Amino acid sequence: MSVGERTKQLKAKLTPSLKTKGRTDEQIGTALDAFLTQFYSKMNGEKTAVLVFVSQEELDTVRELIEKHWGRLSTGNQLEAKEEKAATIALNKAKTSADIALFGRMLAEQPGRNTDGSCQVAHPISTHKVDMEMDFYTAVDDLNPAEETGAGMMGVVGFNSACYYRYALVDRDQLARNLARKTERSNGKWMEELEAKDYEDADKVIKTFLKAMVYAIPTGKQNSFAAQNLPSFGMFIRRKGGVPISLANAFAKPVRPKKDDDDIVGLSVAALTEHWGELENVYGKQGVEVTSCFHLHQKGRLNGLAGSDKGSVEKAINAIL
Repeated sequence: MSVGERTKQLKAKLTPSLKTKGRTDEQIGTALDAFLTQFYSKMNGEKTAVLVFVSQEELDTVRELIEKHWGRLSTGNQLEAKEEKAATIALNKAKTSADIALFGRMLAEQPGRNTDGSCQVAHPISTHKVDMEMDFYTAVDDLNPAEETGAGMMGVVGFNSACYYRYALVDRDQLARNLARKTERSNGKWMEELEAKDYEDADKVIKTFLKAMVYAIPTGKQNSFAAQNLPSFGMFIRRKGGVPISLANAFAKPVRPKKDDDDIVGLSVAALTEHWGELENVYGKQGVEVTSCFHLHQKGRLNGLAGSDKGSVEKAINAIL
């Protein structure tokens, strides 16, 4: 499954593939300006006015359409109504990328070609009170003369060390529709039914996404802090119906070390699993079909989730697919 590109530089991206014998740079630029303005965004010089999120397959379709209508576009004329409609259909049918299908796309000037995101990701929150620390750093200029004793650079960077709770959800049906480009509605109903192959494609993306949730680590400031920590506990839930539920309220009362237990990670897992049990008691299953989890040294903290422990990340993910 491919990934898309988010850029203002579509013109530069497409120009090389349109260069053939007899075409001038001016003609190519004129054709691209006309097409991109009509189907994506107003132009701001050599760039689109806004960032445009496109898949590789959609770029291929754009090239084909420009080639097909070269005579008209190269003179600065946009497509006529009938041609515009056919081109829009072709662009809408172009295979979308996994990231666009997950996170959606908005084309402010082309609302009919927007993609509703199938994924929601919450900001991580610490499970306990966090105090910001300050890292004061200095750097010495190695070539300073002997009489120069000052620092060549100095500054302060704020940081913290915390146990974080992260939450995300994926609407499998919407993801399958986005990938298959079956998103047209009529009178509030879907115009095309999803097939087994559509769900198979969606599940491949879901599996990759869940692995990324576990293993992907932000790269910013890693040379300064080396924050290479994998999760101590992970929980996956598959629902059919019901409502999605974040467990962030498990930490409305921040976790605090106890007299005989100062393990912030373990106490956070215990608070999470207890909250999950309370939610089930009060609200029922809410469409939950499968629950799976993995952990590091947390057997005594699982409460009612002991039966959902799959022993590894791979098995926990496979259990819900």
